[in-house]
Amino acid sequence: MSGAEPLTWRAALTVWDMPLPAAVLLVLAAALYLWGVTRAARWPWPNTVSFLAGLLVTAVAVGGSVGVYSHVLFVMHMVQHLALIAVAPILLVLGHPLELLRRTTTGRPRDLLRRAGRSRVVTVVTHPLVVFVCYAVVVFGTHLTGFQQGAMTVPALHPAEEVLYLASGYLLALLVLGDGPLPRRFPYLMRVVLLLVGMVVDTVVGVTLLMTTHEPFPAYAEMARTWGPDPLTDLHWGGALMWVGGDGLMTALAIVVIAAWLRSSEGGDLGPWLEAARRSALLGTGAGEGAGADRDTAPAGTADIDEDEEALRAYNAMLARLSATERDQHRRGPDAGTDRGRPRRPPSTE
Repeated sequence: MSGAEPLTWRAALTVWDMPLPAAVLLVLAAALYLWGVTRAARWPWPNTVSFLAGLLVTAVAVGGSVGVYSHVLFVMHMVQHLALIAVAPILLVLGHPLELLRRTTTGRPRDLLRRAGRSRVVTVVTHPLVVFVCYAVVVFGTHLTGFQQGAMTVPALHPAEEVLYLASGYLLALLVLGDGPLPRRFPYLMRVVLLLVGMVVDTVVGVTLLMTTHEPFPAYAEMARTWGPDPLTDLHWGGALMWVGGDGLMTALAIVVIAAWLRSSEGGDLGPWLEAARRSALLGTGAGEGAGADRDTAPAGTADIDEDEEALRAYNAMLARLSATERDQHRRGPDAGTDRGRPRRPPSTE
């Protein structure tokens, strides 16, 4: 895009150059999804809004000003990269298109969909290690090699690059958020770890670009423009955006996953662990053994602690003693625990 007009707010909102194949695919995806919504009973409207928003982000990244100026400024390429590999995939997965497909198919098509979901290919493609390797190879390969220079000079490579971003990002979001007839569900801890290692990839690439002292992609330096940052500053802005923006998006997604983890009741999650800790605290007061022994000789720890009045009274008494001790120490000052070098007796509660 030699001699491009300066990137202003007006240009950002009005400049479009949508490739015809991308336009056809986006319109077709929206039409099929909406057709499925009309066939599905009580399909949640937030899912529809999320999916259509994902298509809109994809359209702007590919054919809007973001896509147009990604050939002019490296920082705009990075905006496109984050939009296609993070923002759009998350919105698309939250639209649950695979679940909608499952609900709207019957008979033989539904059987084929079920078999495909359990096939060896899908099992391998959705394996966490495969997903991470795909993500890392795409991010490293398109920014720390000569691929980006090729995408600027060979017209066919740029659409391929966009497809790689969208596909690798969708696989990551699909595994982390889950949707439809996947062969298996992965523990929340594994999902959080996958996001953390993804943050490491973004950080390494971003910091590497930020510390580069020369322009590794001459095509950007050869652009005939008299506005905007110089090529090296443009590269550094792009690296900073990859680092901060990529990690920020990963962190936001990790918060969503952790919140779902805390709400879940799956084995090994934090919910049962916290409940066990609470019950252990009640038993640890020393009360309840007698009551538990009277409950049909139930094994230790299996009695209903919440209905054991003796255990609850002992637990409340323990909390009262701790509170009284803290107030007493606060009144006496930091040396309240000693008296002429000898430890004091704790105040009697009897």
